[in-house]
Amino acid sequence: MFDSVGTTLLDSFAAARTGGRVVFFGMAGGTPPAVDPRLLMDRSLTLTGGDLWNVLSTREDRIQRAGELFGWIRAGRVRVRIAATYPLAEGAAAHRFLESRRAIGKVLLVP
Repeated sequence: MFDSVGTTLLDSFAAARTGGRVVFFGMAGGTPPAVDPRLLMDRSLTLTGGDLWNVLSTREDRIQRAGELFGWIRAGRVRVRIAATYPLAEGAAAHRFLESRRAIGKVLLVP
C-alpha cells in the first residue's frame, strides 16, 4: 500500500501519455516510493526531478539568488500565491495542511 505521495506519483504515471514525462518536485507529503524501472520502460516514460540544494550549494549562491527573487517580487514581476496563514503557535496545524496536499501556494507562519 502506498501513502498519498506514492499514490500521487503513480497517478501521475497513469495520466502521462506513452512517451511522456513525469516531473517530481517537492516532498511536503513525505518521501515517495522507489520506482520500478519496468514501470517506465513499459510505456517509454521519463521521470525527472531535482533539488535546489545541490545547485545552490553555498551560502553566497543562496543569498544572491534570494536577492534576485525578492527583487522580482518587489517589482511585481513575480506574484506569490498564499494558500494559508497560520499563527506561529499553530505550526503543527500548518504542517498538517501542507501534508494534506491541499495547499496551492505558500503556507505562512506569522508571529
